[in-house]
Amino acid sequence: MAPWRWLPPLLALLLGLWGLERGGPGGSMWRDESVTWQVAHRPLGGLWRLLGEVDAVHGLYYLLMHGVFGLWDGGLWALRLPSVAATALAAAGVAAVGHRLAGERAALCAGAVYAVLPPVQMYAQEGRSYALVAAAVACATYLMLRERWVAYTAVLLLGCWLHEFAVLALLAHAFTARR
Repeated sequence: MAPWRWLPPLLALLLGLWGLERGGPGGSMWRDESVTWQVAHRPLGGLWRLLGEVDAVHGLYYLLMHGVFGLWDGGLWALRLPSVAATALAAAGVAAVGHRLAGERAALCAGAVYAVLPPVQMYAQEGRSYALVAAAVACATYLMLRERWVAYTAVLLLGCWLHEFAVLALLAHAFTARR
């Protein structure tokens, strides 16, 4: 298998896992992560009530994390592991876009550079939706380039449901698709 396919996601995964429990033994959550923790640990009825009144913008993410904690309540690992996995998926998506546009060398460089960017790694280790949104946008971009419109729509809609700022990718994609 070509290195551009496996090296960027592996690099993102390893860097994301490195120091995942930052802040000493047992680690510590920052304020927004503690909100994710508290909301995702509510019973579904309480979660639905909250989303109807306060924080609907993160509703899909909270429901996803509710499911994660229902399967495995592994502390900071369970809180942050979905972001690490999403960052690896995003790195694979960036590499795939690079391959589609400019070939194998560009794919390897783009995916690896994405994986090592400090802001990318910061979001890879946060128990919030940002890494998942980045993965959805990267995958949607690749699907747009392949003209897989049904899959593109579903993936970008998922990204927009995770965070409303993903809709901005639609503007960039519209401009690109016109060209």
